[in-house]
Amino acid sequence: MDLSHLPAFRPVQVRTRFKLRGLAAKRKAAALAAMNLGAEQMPFEPNALYRVLHIRIDTADKAAERAKWAGGRMFNLLTGQSAQFIPLYGTHVRQVLSWAGQIVPGGIVPAKRYELRLDFAKLAYEALRAKLSQPK
Repeated sequence: MDLSHLPAFRPVQVRTRFKLRGLAAKRKAAALAAMNLGAEQMPFEPNALYRVLHIRIDTADKAAERAKWAGGRMFNLLTGQSAQFIPLYGTHVRQVLSWAGQIVPGGIVPAKRYELRLDFAKLAYEALRAKLSQPK
């Protein structure tokens, strides 16, 4: 599958039609920020990054299989899964791009969520597998 027409990464796409406003939005943001304070800013060790990429690539491959029929496309839409992109925080996008041998662009916010193109994730996964001597 050729993904070269897609951007290397993009901010996470919001797929819901309604948004919380006012005090409810502030409470939700504060709760999420407290829960995710360390996770989005700490880089993964190579072994942990390998495991995360394994799970995310498998999820994207399953989304691609589901996208072959209407019910699967609806499931992907409702769950927010994509066959072309995997969700990661900015810190991890930087790590994956560097493992994939790509130039890491400036302006990637560590605490922000992005969707990284699947082919870059697979390149980094293969590089990590070779370094860690993991079986296929």
